[in-house]
Amino acid sequence: MQKYKTISVDPDTFDGLNRLADRHKLTNKGLLEAMLHYFETTKADPRDPQTDNPTEAIKALDKRLVSFIKEQEKKMLHPMKEALFDLASSEGATRKHELRIVNNNVKKIIAHLRIEG
Repeated sequence: MQKYKTISVDPDTFDGLNRLADRHKLTNKGLLEAMLHYFETTKADPRDPQTDNPTEAIKALDKRLVSFIKEQEKKMLHPMKEALFDLASSEGATRKHELRIVNNNVKKIIAHLRIEG
């Protein structure tokens, strides 16, 4: 048989615990167990409500990644495309066909980067 311990809290804290448990469809015991597991796993300090929100950190990282991809597109892919067109104009019609294929592939890469970004 399991032994249970009692925790003394003021009525406002108890009401807050009940509301939170109801919101997450847990019992008070289940909520306390989940909270304990959360704080042990994340090493978050429950006294500091200003801790970083993981969702916000992911959004910021996503913005940085998209900016990086756009910068690479501007600095590398577009100049490469322009160089291919310059080469095509100096190489004649047979090279133009090959370079159009390369250009289409570059466009696909750019479109793919935009979709993922």
